[in-house]
Amino acid sequence: MELPSRYVHDAGGSGGGMGDIFYCRDTHLNRKVVVKMLKAGGDDRRLLDEQLALTKIRSKHVVQLYDIIHVTKNGVTENALVLEYIEGVDLKMESYAPDQTYLKVLWQIACGLSEIHKHGIIHRDIKPQNIRKDEDGIIKILDFGLARSEGIGAQTQNVIGTVGYMAPELWKTSDISFDQAIDVYAFGVMALTFLSTDVPRVLLERPPKPLPPNALDGRHAGVPAAVLALIEGCLQYDPKQRPPIEEVENVLRRHLLSGQHRGLIVLGDKNHEITTAAPSAIAKAGNKGSLGIHYDGLSFRISSLSGTVAINNTQMKVGDELPFCCVIAFGDEMKEKRDFATLDVSNPEVMP
Repeated sequence: MELPSRYVHDAGGSGGGMGDIFYCRDTHLNRKVVVKMLKAGGDDRRLLDEQLALTKIRSKHVVQLYDIIHVTKNGVTENALVLEYIEGVDLKMESYAPDQTYLKVLWQIACGLSEIHKHGIIHRDIKPQNIRKDEDGIIKILDFGLARSEGIGAQTQNVIGTVGYMAPELWKTSDISFDQAIDVYAFGVMALTFLSTDVPRVLLERPPKPLPPNALDGRHAGVPAAVLALIEGCLQYDPKQRPPIEEVENVLRRHLLSGQHRGLIVLGDKNHEITTAAPSAIAKAGNKGSLGIHYDGLSFRISSLSGTVAINNTQMKVGDELPFCCVIAFGDEMKEKRDFATLDVSNPEVMP
């Protein structure tokens, strides 16, 4: 194999479903890299799709594309991708207990998928073998060989993917259209297989059948009920009923940060902090109105309400969740001068 002079082939490499990878060294930057080529007879579009996807994305949770080179092998010159080398291990089925470590892994995958989806990309092959944890515990999403941009190009003539992780809509016989919801479905299946290979049998059918309501209840003690409900939502048969991955990431992050948020209410020259130690407070503006706020460890909700009160110019009711940053207005602007308070909630960083 002949590489550009900048790269030297180290020992080792492996073959994937559609591509071969070789472990090399970038002599200019003195770092290990992965050179990826198509298997003989492979569809050139696969490498182009991966190139186009990775050119758009910059995320610590997604493998990085460093270079595009020409490689001569067996007298044939072909394009190849130079990718980030990730020292670590691929994730496996049945490798986690239902604890905080499990939630952190799911959250990091959701972060990576969120970045992918924000750039209009559909990964199309989310599964444990395409997720790697590096030596620092950072989760990386790999292998964009099946990736497509959302929109008109998100179509295929054949059933392509990994059985068990393919959404129901991918099992049509021709003219298959899809969107980012197929990645959400695969995420839901993967979240279950990390805990156990004993997933509901309907998910293993070809094609998979609808998941009965509450099918996950009682299956995984230790996983918060809201997270199980979230996973069940990801597995909805109708792709329009699945949550966007940004919502998945938000729910997981809140559970990881349970009890750590700090809310600060400022009303005039007075302020009050809401924490787990002091979870309730009332903001009152004379006779114009009052708003009670309670922190349940995950969210800040309205516990009491009197007078005329608007949050971000919207009427809300007892039990509603407050935005983490909002303006509270007391009084009827048609009758009197209003008083204003603010609620700001700190959102501490989640570490792997």
